Amino acid sequence: MNIVFYSSNSNRFDGSSVSFKTKPSCKSEWDDLAKKYPEHNFFIVTQMPGMFLLDIEKNEIREKSPSVRYVISEKTEVKDIAREILDLKPDIAMAVTFWTAPYDWLSIKDSMIAEELSAHGVKTVCSPAKSAFQCFDKNMTHVLLENSGFKMPRAVYVHHGLFRCEAGCKEVRENVYREYILSQIEKLNFPVIIKDTVGLSSYKAEVIPTYKSAKSYLFSRKNSFDRIVEEYVSGIQFGAEIYGSGEQYTVMPPFMFSVNSFGITSPKQSVKVGPVTNKKYKIGKLKKMLKSLAKTVRLEGIMQVDLVFSDGQWYILEINSRLSGISRSYAAAQNKSLYLVLMEILSAAKAKRPVRPGKTKYVCNFKMPVLTESQIEKLYEIPFVRRIDQIHDAAASQRRAQGFCEIIFGGTSSAGELQNQLDFIAAEFPQLIEPVFFKNAKELIERL
Repeated sequence: MNIVFYSSNSNRFDGSSVSFKTKPSCKSEWDDLAKKYPEHNFFIVTQMPGMFLLDIEKNEIREKSPSVRYVISEKTEVKDIAREILDLKPDIAMAVTFWTAPYDWLSIKDSMIAEELSAHGVKTVCSPAKSAFQCFDKNMTHVLLENSGFKMPRAVYVHHGLFRCEAGCKEVRENVYREYILSQIEKLNFPVIIKDTVGLSSYKAEVIPTYKSAKSYLFSRKNSFDRIVEEYVSGIQFGAEIYGSGEQYTVMPPFMFSVNSFGITSPKQSVKVGPVTNKKYKIGKLKKMLKSLAKTVRLEGIMQVDLVFSDGQWYILEINSRLSGISRSYAAAQNKSLYLVLMEILSAAKAKRPVRPGKTKYVCNFKMPVLTESQIEKLYEIPFVRRIDQIHDAAASQRRAQGFCEIIFGGTSSAGELQNQLDFIAAEFPQLIEPVFFKNAKELIERL
């Protein structure tokens, strides 16, 4: 069977100053997958940087698996990318969608490619474009889920053009739309989060303490786009992935996320620990809710959901119809590669059955500053370090923008042992462990 894993990228990519380091390499994990499934032919069709799929150094692929055929597409049109995939004569194709800033919309294009492939008789594993669009636009997500009875924080959508519609329009004496929107915002419980409707994760999100400050924000130059003003629900923040196809869904137990000083998860700073199975978090209720959510959005493949557990109740914050920052952590928790997880999802879709994940053990997804080659090698020699992913942009002026090293360690059924492993890494790398990350990881582990 010819199996194609594909993804697109709408952004220009210049990796001339960017260095990627991964342990284990994508190449080695593709080799392992091909060895496990010798009866299949594997193909990758992607666009640089080919996140999750490629080992790249600057603008080149550093190493390739001889068991995989690579197609690096430079096309921009959906039909042209689909034609490149069709030329491979695929029996089945699966989207391996990644994220990008400032607009987290790649799942929409990958879905459009899937629809083109389906029109030519190819079996695909990718959510419908309409569902991807509803997940991309946070206002549409709110409307869909509220109408479907899911619990979400109360929110008010602010259309930027209407909020300032009287500017340059002499006929308008008073802005009735703005008057109404402000009256609805005033009824919310504060603090609130004001965030972009189409951005990536916490991109441009701000926690606003009072109605007065929210009003000031909306009148300021910061408000240059459509916004969501959403009640901040205090509690423990989580993320969970759902796998499946054709309403045969598997909900993975969630990962617990740390938050920054403003109470927001930050992809470059967040610590993640899990999967969490403790009954005090009402995991059974969560899984039932997320299965219903998957049916509502007609999930095909992988979906990630941002959540908060507050006063014994689960709230949905956002939905991402793509791979996420916990995709490889879930794989590590099952002692598998991400590619093996993808293959299991694809096989389950073809067989029209739910995915049967392996037993999970605790892992911690932890950030460090950019490391040297020798430091990475030393870190990876530690037996319980499962994976290392580092990105370093030498041209970036600010330290945070230069990148970070993300490590996944663990593989234990004991929270105490996971803490011991964290302490061991801190002792081995005392100059590289940032106190706030260590503190956040310790607090999350204590909550398991």
